[in-house]
Amino acid sequence: MLERIRAWSNAPIIILSVAAGEDEKVRLLQAGADDYVVKPFGMAELLARSEAALRRYFKSATENPVVVAGPLSVDLVTRTVSLNNNLVRLTRKEYRLLHVLAMHVGLVVTHDQLLKDIWNGNQPDNIQYLRILVRKLRQKIEADPNQPRLLVTESGVGYRLQNRLDAQPAMARVT
Repeated sequence: MLERIRAWSNAPIIILSVAAGEDEKVRLLQAGADDYVVKPFGMAELLARSEAALRRYFKSATENPVVVAGPLSVDLVTRTVSLNNNLVRLTRKEYRLLHVLAMHVGLVVTHDQLLKDIWNGNQPDNIQYLRILVRKLRQKIEADPNQPRLLVTESGVGYRLQNRLDAQPAMARVT
């Protein structure tokens, strides 16, 4: 199961188990787990391990300022976007949307979170504004905006930026 999760997400995974055998721990860590905690454990320990895993996850994303998702490149430092090595001109809100998705590449970002991040806490009450913005961005970055493969909808939840055009969902790579 870990291999399938890792095929589309690089989010931290912590295994909680009663099994304490070294072979099992090694197998799961090699399969993609970030940490392994044996029951019983204290909530403070679990919280500390979770925070450490999240720090490593977000640190790696910010240390690598260029997110590559298939033919799309998003440079988080220079705020430039290119598609098939051609510069793409985006509005401020289009870039904010793409930036948030790039920072969470391979993961679903909820409608509410996108509205908060794009409109800086002054978000509209209507999700239709977000849908319009997504449609405009897709027109600029998708080969076929009506059948998106990079910026995909997770129905009723939000949107995901992914790179592998041969499978969905898939994990983009950060370089």
